[in-house]
Amino acid sequence: MKPNRTRRVAIESGAFVRGQLTGVPDLHGQQPDTELRMFDAIPDPCDQEHEPAPHLVRLPTVTAPTREGVRRRRLVALGVSVAWVSAHFGVYGVRTDWAELPATYIIAQVLLPFLLAGVSLGMALSQGRRGLGLDARWLWVMAVLGPASFWLAAFGFPEPYTSGSDGSFWVSLFVCLDLTLAWVAVPLLAAALTLRRAFPSAAAWKSALVGGAAGLFAGATMNLHCPSVDPAHVGLAHGIPILVASALGALLVVRWARA
Repeated sequence: MKPNRTRRVAIESGAFVRGQLTGVPDLHGQQPDTELRMFDAIPDPCDQEHEPAPHLVRLPTVTAPTREGVRRRRLVALGVSVAWVSAHFGVYGVRTDWAELPATYIIAQVLLPFLLAGVSLGMALSQGRRGLGLDARWLWVMAVLGPASFWLAAFGFPEPYTSGSDGSFWVSLFVCLDLTLAWVAVPLLAAALTLRRAFPSAAAWKSALVGGAAGLFAGATMNLHCPSVDPAHVGLAHGIPILVASALGALLVVRWARA
């Protein structure tokens, strides 16, 4: 009975918990230190002085941007995009045939694309009532309506006056096409850099709206500069970049904008 009493006293005193039961015989009179020494390697979770295991690595903390910081970056990106297009427009100048253009033509070819560009960008960045943005049905309707309205205005309105053909159709077409595509490039790059993980839902449609907004703004600016009233020239040279910008937004910008 003596071994049992000795073992019970050792356990009650905490010697078993501390792994210090060496030399206390068990019920059969054998030394249990060989089996109990393994408990010494187990760290005490309540011991504050115990150093963490070497394989545990503290990850660096990443500070999430604040709403004010996100808003500031987006305003800077918008300012850079507008300045990029405006600088080129300032160099190339304004068309000189305003006196021969009817008011409906100016509204459809210039004012309406600018308006739709702002509406498209606003709908893409809208948070909605639940913070997830607007309903996807409205997004895809606007993503299709914006570029389509530009083409309808280009091919739907008759020429306000007879411009005549001087054989430079393809030259002027590619010049305006290249310039409008260049005007779209910087806004798309700025959108990809500042809209990282901004769209938790319907990211493809929202990104297409952002691209469409850039294309509509560039197309309307080109209509302010280019004096051509040929529907084919306006629809192709000024309108194709809008489709390209919308497609690039839905296919490329969405890779950064999807949350």
